[in-house]
Amino acid sequence: MPTDTVATPWRPSRSAALAPPTLASLVTGYATSIPGSNVSLLGASAVFWAIVGLAWLCTLARMLFRPGRLALLRRAWQVWALPPLIVVLTGGLLYLDAPMLARFTLSRPALDAAARTVSQGGPLPGDDEWIGLFPVEGAERIPGGLFFAVEGAGLIGSAGFAYSPDGEPPQVGGEEAYAHLHGPWYTWWQDI
Repeated sequence: MPTDTVATPWRPSRSAALAPPTLASLVTGYATSIPGSNVSLLGASAVFWAIVGLAWLCTLARMLFRPGRLALLRRAWQVWALPPLIVVLTGGLLYLDAPMLARFTLSRPALDAAARTVSQGGPLPGDDEWIGLFPVEGAERIPGGLFFAVEGAGLIGSAGFAYSPDGEPPQVGGEEAYAHLHGPWYTWWQDI
């Protein structure tokens, strides 16, 4: 006499619940860790976030609206809470500009050394050189300092850092905007 077997419903493990939103968070953090953000990478991460969110919602809906699975959902509520928690933490870090500030802080010794070299009449950093964790796309001298574009930053124009110990850097092309970062350092962006 055959016995009816009830299929064990799929429940996400912690790693299955954590991996996709964590990967999306890391990609988003990397994309926003340069002035002006890497817009193409940020767009790709937004699509990935949408896919992760849709998968989470569909799986949650399946658990909520099938008989007998609500008890499973109650037992594993911590696993289900992890992806929204990652979204909230990522949003908070982006609001505080933490990815860019962390990358800047880690690069600060190299940035200061490059600024000192240029201020003392040394050569400008060339394209495809790295200053700390930032790839240089172009650099120019300004009175008392320098500014350089970060490769991949900005959507249409350029973005990067400016070193100006005498206050806000002067307008070089007339279309730059500056935001004070720390000490003599500014972020800048230029729209075309």
